[in-house]
Amino acid sequence: MQWAEWKAWIQQRMVPLIQRGRLQAGKIATQAWNFVLAHKKQSAVAVGAILVLTSASAYAEYYYESNIIPIYHVIVNGKEIGVVSSPDVIHNWAAAKLEAEKAKNGLDFKFTDYITFQEERVYKGKYDNAAAIAALSDIASIKVNAVKIVVNGEVIGYAPDQKTAEGVMNRLKEKFSGLPVTGKVQAVAASTAAPVSKASMLKQVRFKEDVKLESDTVPAAQVLTADKLSELLSKGTLKQVIHTVQEGDCITCIAQKYGITSQDIYANNPGITENTVLQLGQQINVTAIRPLVTVQVVEEASQEETIDYAVQTRNNAQLPQGDTKVVQEGREGKKLVRYQIIKENGQVVERKVLDQKVLVAPVSKIIERGTKVIPSRGTGRLSWPARGYISSGFGMRWGRLHAGIDIAGSGSIRAADNGRVILAGWHGDYGNCVIIDHGNGLQTLYGHMRSISVHEGQVVAKGKVLGVMGSTGDSTGVHLHFEVRKGGRPMNPLRFLN
Repeated sequence: MQWAEWKAWIQQRMVPLIQRGRLQAGKIATQAWNFVLAHKKQSAVAVGAILVLTSASAYAEYYYESNIIPIYHVIVNGKEIGVVSSPDVIHNWAAAKLEAEKAKNGLDFKFTDYITFQEERVYKGKYDNAAAIAALSDIASIKVNAVKIVVNGEVIGYAPDQKTAEGVMNRLKEKFSGLPVTGKVQAVAASTAAPVSKASMLKQVRFKEDVKLESDTVPAAQVLTADKLSELLSKGTLKQVIHTVQEGDCITCIAQKYGITSQDIYANNPGITENTVLQLGQQINVTAIRPLVTVQVVEEASQEETIDYAVQTRNNAQLPQGDTKVVQEGREGKKLVRYQIIKENGQVVERKVLDQKVLVAPVSKIIERGTKVIPSRGTGRLSWPARGYISSGFGMRWGRLHAGIDIAGSGSIRAADNGRVILAGWHGDYGNCVIIDHGNGLQTLYGHMRSISVHEGQVVAKGKVLGVMGSTGDSTGVHLHFEVRKGGRPMNPLRFLN
């Protein structure tokens, strides 16, 4: 074989193999050996061909291996978004992005997307780091770690961390208990209690609702500061509603318009009371205050209280009917009562007696009530109504009839006979006066009394105290003016007294 034939054979066999990138030296040697056997006479040429083919195959193998590189398919939430030269391209970009967000907002952010990488080794593999980062930047979901406050199963708001959330809840407790509250809010905060000093008598501070604190990831815009969270929990809203006073407005009318109470308006506007005169154009805060949590404070309080005395009434057959007599004065007792008091957001909702101890027993008041029936008809024989002396008799005096006798003295005035009181009160010149009808045609009059101890309609017995001697009405000194009338005509009392 001539050199031209060798050259043609090499071009025909080797070049396609080299271009394909895969050529095993053993196969080349086998092909070359078979060629030599076919051309024994040109063995020197065959040996040269083997050397050329072997060198070519080794170069082809080296060239191929040196151009195989790994590439990485970036898969976000199950969908490929690009190809990068290394996972570090994505990791480094993500770290820089999170650090920039933290520097801007002061919060710890994280990617919530699920990012994975699929490696592939390819001859002269193609990748585009910039394109992959751009694609990821467009769809990446960056959220912040937060703690959500859940009240009765409803998410109320988000705090930046556990410490902030616990601080907000504890400050709400402190607001209504008046004492520092420490410790973490439990999974069910209503079951927790804050120990307090014995002197305060405060036993528990808890939330009435089921309050939970749970970790979550949310957009940074949803995370509230401690002050905003406190306001939200205390008021139920962060939005302020303002009403501009118009002609014809009144507090009650405005409250009804916004579905709130007058008390809500007074609470929102410290300068406004029920006596305030509204001005046209005046701005009024009409935000409805509806707390989202209820701080329940359980207290115990002891206080000394009085015990009312009982009043016992018993009959006395010797005492005229209608008369009463105090046999024993009543006296209040004292007791020490221990209460459990439950307050909700500062308002007392329950007060329960736990126990009580009597310090001083009360003394009953005992009253005797007369049952003796006294006839309203007199005997016709009159007894002296008062002690003293007659200072003026019956008859003409100073040019007119003195219709009775004056008994000077002091002390009690008594009924001259059985009868019924038909007048007890002021009676012109007689001053304080009592008139008794004895039911037998006789009437007796008692004038100028200082005080009266009977009443109209009362049946009195002979000797019953009617009052005290005085000097009321047209009188010149303390005495009793006593008259006896028969058939309506004044009679000389001395004719009837014995």
